[in-house]
Amino acid sequence: MMKFEPYQTAEIPGPLKAIPVERPQTVAGIIRNAKRPIVIMGSKTFDVVPEKTLRDIIQISKQVGAEIVVTGGINKKFEEIGIKEFKSMPAMELADRLRDPEWKGFDGKGNYDLAIFVGFRYYYGWLILSGLKHFSPEGFKTLSIEPYYQPHATFSLYNMKIDAWSNYISLIKESLKEKR
Repeated sequence: MMKFEPYQTAEIPGPLKAIPVERPQTVAGIIRNAKRPIVIMGSKTFDVVPEKTLRDIIQISKQVGAEIVVTGGINKKFEEIGIKEFKSMPAMELADRLRDPEWKGFDGKGNYDLAIFVGFRYYYGWLILSGLKHFSPEGFKTLSIEPYYQPHATFSLYNMKIDAWSNYISLIKESLKEKR
């Protein structure tokens, strides 16, 4: 059974909640339609994300040309497993830049239109996504691909167990391969 309630009880997100996404093909379509996506990985990435799923997320970012940004001091762990193509920035600093319509991105080509979040402590992601929901430029969207529903994102997955979530991420990757 899919559950579209905040993972953290007693938290009230307000009247505007994330659009729950049930099908991996829908997530693939959201990512594919973004002109400038960015993948943001939080400090809990290596605690929550199995290595195969981490590699799937990196493959997804490569398939759509998304920049990968790591936060919370996990850049050394990325280098240790052989991943070298990423940017590093504190999460709050990055959130502040994403809401700035004048920021030109890491590559100088303009701000991003879709931020994909994974690997954050639930309450930390909640705060960042809340700030972006209320203060980001018009047209900017967020997608939480965490294994639990994040109501402050524009789009969010539902609450699920890690093994089901890993399979879901693999299906997103496969769906992106199918239609280019």
